[in-house]
Amino acid sequence: MFGGADDEPPSGASAGWERLERAAASAVSALGEWRRRAAQAEAEVVALRGVLEQVIAAAERQPGDEEELRRLRAENAVLKSRAAEARARVASLLAKLQVLEGAE
Repeated sequence: MFGGADDEPPSGASAGWERLERAAASAVSALGEWRRRAAQAEAEVVALRGVLEQVIAAAERQPGDEEELRRLRAENAVLKSRAAEARARVASLLAKLQVLEGAE
């Protein structure tokens, strides 16, 4: 591919490939971390939904717990926002990784 008999990249290209490989490895590592964090945030959302449903059921019996319900709804909204933000970051990292893989 490089036109030589031994198909070794020129010395300047070798350093560029090494940088590209390190960048790709770093992107893969970051992607794994963002996926883990997104999964964790989504698990928190599911858990909070369950708690919220319990609180709603209890609020129907005990109308004095309205403040707790408001607090849980606010917390749920924050966690949904975090999960959406994490999904967007993962999508961005995937796009960057595809660009890096396309550069090979």
